[in-house]
Amino acid sequence: MRLRHMLVPLSVLALVAAAPGAANAVADPPITSWPQFMLNSQHTGFNSTERAINPSTVNNLGLDFVALGPADPEFGAFRRSAPAVVNGVAYLGDAIGNLVAFPAEGCKAETCDPLWTARLSNDVSSSPAVDNGIVFVATAGNAENGLGQLYAFLAAGCGATVCRPLWVAQVPNTDSSPVTANGVVYIAASDGTLRAFAEKGCGRPACGPLWTGPIGTSADASPAVDKGIVYVTSGDGLFAFRAAGCGQARCPALWRSVPADGIVQEVGPTVSNGHVYFASSNFTDGGTGSVYSFAAAGCGSAVCKPEWTAHPAPEDNVAATMAVAGGVLYASTSGALYAFDANGCGQAECSFLWLGFLNGFLSGTSASPTVAGGLVFFPQDNGDIGAFAAKGCGDIVCSQVWFTNTQPFDALLNTPVILDGRLYVSGPRAGDRSAMYVYSLPPGGTS
Repeated sequence: MRLRHMLVPLSVLALVAAAPGAANAVADPPITSWPQFMLNSQHTGFNSTERAINPSTVNNLGLDFVALGPADPEFGAFRRSAPAVVNGVAYLGDAIGNLVAFPAEGCKAETCDPLWTARLSNDVSSSPAVDNGIVFVATAGNAENGLGQLYAFLAAGCGATVCRPLWVAQVPNTDSSPVTANGVVYIAASDGTLRAFAEKGCGRPACGPLWTGPIGTSADASPAVDKGIVYVTSGDGLFAFRAAGCGQARCPALWRSVPADGIVQEVGPTVSNGHVYFASSNFTDGGTGSVYSFAAAGCGSAVCKPEWTAHPAPEDNVAATMAVAGGVLYASTSGALYAFDANGCGQAECSFLWLGFLNGFLSGTSASPTVAGGLVFFPQDNGDIGAFAAKGCGDIVCSQVWFTNTQPFDALLNTPVILDGRLYVSGPRAGDRSAMYVYSLPPGGTS
């Protein structure tokens, strides 16, 4: 149940911690695209080379244009689908069953129509991925109704306004976004399997997986890939597989976590600096959620224990895949943004470093935070999106340094994308059409 406009809990305000210091910028190659959920196959959600949007310029962000998808007065929305932005095109899946491609830099008007669309078997509750000139998108469905499918389309379109797929695969799916790495696309399925497909397909309209891996129970979140290992969460915890498979149709896990304390709810793995992170919720008797850190290489055994765990405030639970940047792990809960030390605290259980409430309220979110230009961007389900200083504020509770409202009321926003001086956020309808809101800076970055 989403929380709307509740005051900050006193139990939160009573907790004390220190904010981390700012990390120095690294000289990474320029990031020119945001090709999949949380930017990369590790799901860090960190654009390390964004320079245009920063603490000095963020208050000059203004609405550039709104991209409008196909109309549907009842279901038209981008529900849990964040954009992939590649080569000047933004790709999204909508709740009425369309893949939609928009001009990412606008169309010299206040509203922009799609460049092209594709009709899918069912609604989309996940984010597309783009690699090697192909865009992948998954629809919701299960083994019984057959509506869950993974689609591959030419990212450049087909020269028409409506396009057909290159290939399709049956994938009982809920909310797992496909992730691409080294010519393979991975996705978690609701039948308790991880599935790996060749990006280029199989030479036929309908393809089967290269291999599958058992992950216990149903999975809702996107897998992550790093250094030859694919990580995936299910209701049973975290599993690690060889990304290249095992030479068989069904592969065993290299290792798995001990069962999580609570429910792993749509919180996929995040991999950074030799660690893999995920979280679980615990609603029993008003319990609090847990954040877990595991050694990405495993522990030399089939079942591994966490290096450390951390917790948000009492009666709060992490709601989405976490972002990591500069040694800090950022997490969304029912209404707050939390920062944890990504290296732990030297003990088995840790607290958070600081937390932030957008406009001082809890409005609910199921979106992940993203990091760029020394800022953490964080949306709420009342249509607000804001930014906090990534280094914190020197106190336990921090206020936003910038915010705006896309539209009020039941405006469920998705994970934001920050790329090349633009902020993209999708979610609520504009009228009867699904909408993506794009914010940019004025020329020179100042007004």
